[in-house]
Amino acid sequence: MRRRRTWMTMGTVVMLVIALPTSVANAATATPGGRILYTHSVGSTSGVHGELRSVRPDGTAMYVYSLPPGAFVYPDYSPDGTRIAYVSQFSVRTMSAQDGSDDRWLIDGPCAPASPRWSPDGTQVGFESCGDIYVASSDGPSLRNATESEFNDLQTSWAPGGKRFATATMAGVQIYRTDGSRSRTLTDLPGAWHLDWNPNGRSIAVQADGDLWLVDADTGSTRRLTDTPDITELSPTWSPDGRWLAYGRGPNDPEAGDPNSAAIDPQIWLMTRTGGRPHPIGVHGVPSSWRAAG
Repeated sequence: MRRRRTWMTMGTVVMLVIALPTSVANAATATPGGRILYTHSVGSTSGVHGELRSVRPDGTAMYVYSLPPGAFVYPDYSPDGTRIAYVSQFSVRTMSAQDGSDDRWLIDGPCAPASPRWSPDGTQVGFESCGDIYVASSDGPSLRNATESEFNDLQTSWAPGGKRFATATMAGVQIYRTDGSRSRTLTDLPGAWHLDWNPNGRSIAVQADGDLWLVDADTGSTRRLTDTPDITELSPTWSPDGRWLAYGRGPNDPEAGDPNSAAIDPQIWLMTRTGGRPHPIGVHGVPSSWRAAG
């Protein structure tokens, strides 16, 4: 009887030892929280963009902002998640992230602006206009050209800490210092279109020629995350903890002739920061920002 109890106890211990790593592993790769900001479009992304929405990363609790359909070109949550910077015609504007109220004009661009991005401290908003990156103060109408380069800077993303920012160009990825002291080419990855600097500071996710790449923020070394000739992956967007990547994914649009931005009826997908566990969340659209609060 005593021996039986001993073996039962040992069996229980073995079961616990086996079960523990599995539960820990599941917790480490669980779907993250927060909210993803995205543009829902009907048909190809080469056409007119649709309405602005947000959703949880598991595809639930969708919210539709009451704004007329238009070119909401990759809007962005503020660092504290309370406001959204977006584009309306020639203006960059901000509004409440909760319900779209308290809409405020921020600045007009010298050309039609696109892809506004808040600085990590929330005091500035950078955006593309006329092929350069302009930076505006978030509390007043001040504007400066932060690149003034020969590159066609298509989108920007701030480094954690706000002392540098990266830009995507058709010739690769550029790194600028925010004080204007110097710039350098991080990688000559051709066809770079959109990018997002990981909150951990170590890597940058880049969309280039319709696929996704991971670029080391110091060395410029690249690692391919997707290789899908008939599918376009676009607009990589990091989770606030830098462990997950959201992106749009859909069939190439042959009529658009642009593998960088043209996908037919794309869906939002997630993958881990190393490219593992790619899966759709059941929502059609293209993500552009991800905040921590849900």
